[in-house]
Amino acid sequence: MRKHIIKVIFCTVLIAVLTPGAVQAESNNTDLQAQITELREKLTTLEKGLAESQKAAAPTVTAGTKGSKVKIDGRIFVGIFDTGQDGAYPHASADASDAKLRFTFNPAKNITIVNRLNTTGAKSVDFDYFYADFAQVGGPSNTLRLGQRKIDVGQETWADNPIDNMLITNSVSHVSGYGTGLATLGRFKGPDSPMYEVGFVNGPKGVMVRPSAGLPFNWKLGVPLPNNLFASASYFSTGTLGAADSSAITVAEVSTAPTGATSWSRNLWELDVRYNYGQSGIRSMIPTGTLPPLMLGATYGRFLDDATGVSSRSGNFWFTEALVRLNPKLYAATRYSVTDLSGSSTAKLGKSPVAVNSYKRTSIGLDYVLTELTQVKIEYTINDTSGGASDPNLNQFGVGVATKF
Repeated sequence: MRKHIIKVIFCTVLIAVLTPGAVQAESNNTDLQAQITELREKLTTLEKGLAESQKAAAPTVTAGTKGSKVKIDGRIFVGIFDTGQDGAYPHASADASDAKLRFTFNPAKNITIVNRLNTTGAKSVDFDYFYADFAQVGGPSNTLRLGQRKIDVGQETWADNPIDNMLITNSVSHVSGYGTGLATLGRFKGPDSPMYEVGFVNGPKGVMVRPSAGLPFNWKLGVPLPNNLFASASYFSTGTLGAADSSAITVAEVSTAPTGATSWSRNLWELDVRYNYGQSGIRSMIPTGTLPPLMLGATYGRFLDDATGVSSRSGNFWFTEALVRLNPKLYAATRYSVTDLSGSSTAKLGKSPVAVNSYKRTSIGLDYVLTELTQVKIEYTINDTSGGASDPNLNQFGVGVATKF
């Protein structure tokens, strides 16, 4: 249609220019008059074609609800990784190791719907979040959340990606998980008061029907303290699970039953202390505008995988981390993390290719600020395991660009 309009305008202008000149110069110039007649015939043909195109044009597309708006934001980390021969990148490889796209919609003043697409690895995988928040249900500072959500256990779970995290890697324990269910969350009074979450899920992400009578539930209490400190305590329990059922919360990337168990359950608690992480104990590296010059964190927790038919599996995990601003655009970060299993138990902790009894990780990195929403990150990680049949080479080097949009 656009091409037709352009042609019509061109021909109209051409006729307007040629016609007066022809009359004034030579009224009896038959050749010029013939050209003008021909142009007019073409103009008539084009006008008819334009009318036909307008009749066949597609109907106007409008929003399903008048005035409705959807907010879109996201994040991505793309880089090059190189690990030892037993790691995930035995040959230096490029990867989009984290990529998320989130859609937020407010159909009513106190209702928010959130849907986040996980495109990690540059492919469409699944949805992390798909829930509805109902604000001020049960109190002015309380929210009722229904749907698939991130379960609020610990502090690292809210920055367990190379964009929000001070480092590219997470701690070895990496306590995190999603599930579909219901939760009530908020603060007891205002923005500086203690915060809480109490909820349950059917099971791990994607499970719509509880596989057993067990009811996985969690609770968390977080308290802002003087001197920019924040402390929290978290608890999670799966209830009784079948041998093939997984825990909704992973510990050191392990979420399955001890080998040979006929049924099992996981119970976990965690304590966190953060300095300069804000009133929620959460601080993303991006945007960097208000990033403090020093951030410190410490975590300790224990878990018990109570099994039937075989020995139970238990262990503890802990880590400390620090971020220091070296100049307005350069930050240095480090973390030391440990996950130990009790006795002689073994598992493929931290995605180790062989079952091990203990896994220790030392990570050192630099973050260079390109813009408010973009950083270049570089890290070297030393991974040390023990108690396994072999000692895999899992050390990793990574460099890449982290950004939000």
